[in-house]
Amino acid sequence: MIFETISAILILGIAILFLNPGNLTMPESMVSMLIVGLIVSFLTFSAFLFREKSSDERETIHILTAGRISYLVGVGILITGIILQALKHEIDPWLVIALCAMVFSKLLSRMYSYFKM
Repeated sequence: MIFETISAILILGIAILFLNPGNLTMPESMVSMLIVGLIVSFLTFSAFLFREKSSDERETIHILTAGRISYLVGVGILITGIILQALKHEIDPWLVIALCAMVFSKLLSRMYSYFKM
């Protein structure tokens, strides 16, 4: 649990640094280090999520609820971004790609679970 929290905080911190707060100019070496740090933090976080096991039904419900909430927040933010950019007539294709990837992966995982049972 502690490593999940640390890796999640690192992901958030590095992502915020990419926004360049305070208009700091970042040299290429700093950007490269941030990219590597972000990748390592994400892989660590992913490894802990896949290794996550529940000990009883109640804990399983908590894990599933957290996954649903985070999915809905992610999709909601992407849709909000698409709407706001559509109003400016400047839609970033990565927002649409990310939204499609999230919805498609959710659909595929549901289909896999349905046919596996």
